[in-house]
Amino acid sequence: MVFFHNKLYTMIENVIFIIGCGHSGTTLLNRIIGNHKNIYDVGHESSLFIFKHYFLLDSWDKERKNKNVKWICEKTPKHVQKINEMYHHVKDPKIIVITRNGLDVVASLKKRYGNLKESVERWIEDNHAWINHPKKENFHVLKYESFVKNQEEELKKICEFIGEEYDENMMNYEKTPFELEERFFDHLIRDQKHEMLRKYQINQEIYDGTNRYLTDLSKEDIHALIENNSFIEMMKLLDYEMPDSVYVSVSV
Repeated sequence: MVFFHNKLYTMIENVIFIIGCGHSGTTLLNRIIGNHKNIYDVGHESSLFIFKHYFLLDSWDKERKNKNVKWICEKTPKHVQKINEMYHHVKDPKIIVITRNGLDVVASLKKRYGNLKESVERWIEDNHAWINHPKKENFHVLKYESFVKNQEEELKKICEFIGEEYDENMMNYEKTPFELEERFFDHLIRDQKHEMLRKYQINQEIYDGTNRYLTDLSKEDIHALIENNSFIEMMKLLDYEMPDSVYVSVSV
């Protein structure tokens, strides 16, 4: 049991947390896992550990029981910085970390932020948060690239991790029609643009977004990444290699 503003809350269990640096595939993975017949998907980024809205846990647990399923599934990428809080408020949380090639994540984040430095720093900091955590051996780590190429195989591993049978219905997750407004980038602030674009993308067919850096990063961007020792070291820690083509592109 834990206290929150002098109120007693029972530590709940059977919660799956999907975390990782934003733009690594967390939304897609959550949408698919949440369609398992024995999982209640919260359905939005709660940011509960960021805003300390711990009362949501009790609410989710009641909803889980009403639906007569075993698991709760929640996805907030920035919770990668709040792993200790997960263990403090949830009994034996099932933490799934999704990683993605830093070149592609940075390319995607830069399109969102418009700033290479901010994008690189977020990717490095978010991955440092989980890879240095003392309980990381308890996490299930999934590579985005492996998932888009071997979806069923990787989903079976996840089901084994949480102790459930594979459910074919996961890949039949509901697609709600969503269309972007024309010229929507002209009148929305940065976070609103990102939210609308994400809603649009999640209703599209799964596609292999690897190597997007080839078109989305400039020669100057790639050179800056090659010169960034922290970026190169994190690539190695996550078992990603810098392609030879990257070095060739900046020498041309």
